[in-house]
Amino acid sequence: MMHPIQKEDVEPAGVPGSSQVETGGLDPTALRPEVSILIHLEEARADIDLLVDSYNRVLGQLHRVGEIIFVIDGPGGALLDRIKELQVRHENVKVLALQGGGNGESIAYSAGIQHAQGRYVFTTGDYLQVAPEEIGIHLAALEGGADLVLSWRSPRVDPWLNRLQSRFFNWFLRHVSKVPLHDLNCSFRSLRREVLEEISVYGDLFRFLPIMAKRRGFSVKEVKVRHLEEKGKTGFFGIGVYLRRLLDILAVTFLTRFTQKPLRFFGIIGAVMILFGMALALPPFVEKVMGIGGLQDRPIFLMGVVLLAFGFQCIGFGLVGEIIIFTQSRNLKEYKIDQVAGARSERQDVQARLDPQEATSSPVDALPRREEPPPVREGANEDAVKGEGVRPKIQETSEIAGDRVPSAPLVRRVAPGEEAVLDLYVTGHSQGSIFHLDCWRRMVEDVMGRPAIVLVAEQGGKIAGILPFFHLRSWFLGKVAVSMPFAVYGGVLADDPEVAEALMSAGNQISDAANNRYFEYRHVEAIGDRLIERELYVTYRRELPKDPEQCLLAIPRKSRAEARKARDRGLIFEEGCDLGTFHRLFAENKQGLGSPAISLKQLRSMEEYLGADRLVMHQVREPETGRVIAAVMSFLYEDQILPYYSGALNGYERLGVNNFMYWKLMEWASEKGVQVFDFGRSRKETGSARFKKNMGFEAEELSYQYHLGPGGSLPDLHPGNPKIGIYQTLWRKLPRSVVTRIGGPIFKQLA
Repeated sequence: MMHPIQKEDVEPAGVPGSSQVETGGLDPTALRPEVSILIHLEEARADIDLLVDSYNRVLGQLHRVGEIIFVIDGPGGALLDRIKELQVRHENVKVLALQGGGNGESIAYSAGIQHAQGRYVFTTGDYLQVAPEEIGIHLAALEGGADLVLSWRSPRVDPWLNRLQSRFFNWFLRHVSKVPLHDLNCSFRSLRREVLEEISVYGDLFRFLPIMAKRRGFSVKEVKVRHLEEKGKTGFFGIGVYLRRLLDILAVTFLTRFTQKPLRFFGIIGAVMILFGMALALPPFVEKVMGIGGLQDRPIFLMGVVLLAFGFQCIGFGLVGEIIIFTQSRNLKEYKIDQVAGARSERQDVQARLDPQEATSSPVDALPRREEPPPVREGANEDAVKGEGVRPKIQETSEIAGDRVPSAPLVRRVAPGEEAVLDLYVTGHSQGSIFHLDCWRRMVEDVMGRPAIVLVAEQGGKIAGILPFFHLRSWFLGKVAVSMPFAVYGGVLADDPEVAEALMSAGNQISDAANNRYFEYRHVEAIGDRLIERELYVTYRRELPKDPEQCLLAIPRKSRAEARKARDRGLIFEEGCDLGTFHRLFAENKQGLGSPAISLKQLRSMEEYLGADRLVMHQVREPETGRVIAAVMSFLYEDQILPYYSGALNGYERLGVNNFMYWKLMEWASEKGVQVFDFGRSRKETGSARFKKNMGFEAEELSYQYHLGPGGSLPDLHPGNPKIGIYQTLWRKLPRSVVTRIGGPIFKQLA
């Protein structure tokens, strides 16, 4: 239980003195803290003066308004008096005293968050475990989109035996939890306050907060920090400590992986027990039935029966858990919701699908997370003006002459489990493409090793638009944002221009906060007039004849003759192709053009995530030798087919193999009921563009649009740039083994 010290102790001004922070002439007490540092005090000898001076110095250097909250967990008396003396010199110091002692980090930080005012919360112990300057790195990660930032002490300064135990603990936990973190034991962490408000921690579970936050859908990031000092026991701990850690890991594993499916947890244990029980009890039982032996003096039979009984009991526990989950599922919230700039209270619209939340001034933090926000408190707008900037409000839905006027679009981040709903929206949108689908996004996440950002716009409680994009760090392009890497389409999908503008505005703010050079929107048609538009590319699409026999006649005369010439040579077109063979052909073809090719590993990732329903392969073989001389990989989306990657052996192009392959592909697609043949993107006035035009396709402009970040510039890395001509020539002359080895990593950087 927590008891207050004094009113002036519990509610200080919350900012450093004027010597600590530049306030531009404003009264510092009028500024609302942006950063709250929670310090868990367990030792009466803690050097609190050093802690306050160090953290205030760094906050001043970063020009951040902050507060320091001491949570006393046990020691009091003289320590409390020392903190009160500090409050005289530092107005931003608070103190909370927990009744009793030994409550632990979970209770201490949960209590502290109730009195913290900052948008960003730091948790730390009662000594400088990590250099205070690392606050800046943490803040950069939070403002870059992370919800919780974990410190990775590197290099460690504690004894080697402690480091060895910590490394084993984290390695074991990584494999059990499937969350790639390296230093869960470090108490110096930063997070958005919503994380502690939404996730209940108790006992020793604060140590595992990053795993629980990741499971809840929050973005968790780990940054390397400078380790200063380590206090605590050195060497081996008691057996009780190791046992408690093992039980904690078991508890976290259950809470993060099986709370929605308890039958799987208990069912697996029960099934294993039943199998072992049957293995032990069945042989003696069979011997008894057949009269070969008896069950007297056969303890193995009794052990088997006991295991069988326990196994069925475990399965029963799982079934009871499933019944509880089923009946209480409406009250279980295993998700988070993001939105741009909150506005109305829950009372004003109890039927609304999303709840409101007080917004923030940070561009990245314009998408706060919450489940059940508190009611709008009196004076909230004044607080926003003073401490966090003036924020736009979302217009309420109103009724005029009996007609409902749609509310202004509400933009938020996608919530876990919404993928199927978004895919349904994509397939129903006229500009939707395979590159907007969840399968493509997950493929890119796997290849790039980083999560996508998916913004969703809602209007009147329904999805009205989406914008998926990635932050990239390219060797050649720098830090950029792309609406969908490795895709020719994939920009904003929206019901109307207002929704599209809202999505792009939110995306631009997030991109600028990450200091990206630019944000590239790969639109088919331009949206609005606020972005810079470049028309380097065109696409080629047309409807297929319903009769496959008419596909050849739809090709212009000269190209039709080339296709017939290849057909008369007896070339065989068939469905299916080995990925290794296809990659060899594609890489050879791309090297001839002076460009790197996609890696075989990425092709396999595409095959895995898109599946047979979305990806199809075709190849062309010589009749005599059976050798594969050309191949094409195509994507299937609704009533469209997109031949995306292709390759042919050098020298066969002049024999019409490409004309033949695409003609037969059109026939195959027409037979399958496909209506549109999308020949894909080409740069203007290139050989690829001329080939598609000669196959009877008309060019359509692609409107790629760009938002430039601070000091940003448009990309100029494309084959039409004469400056890269020398590199193309060099690439053509490299040995095939070198091209194959380094082509994939380079291709990934061009996204």
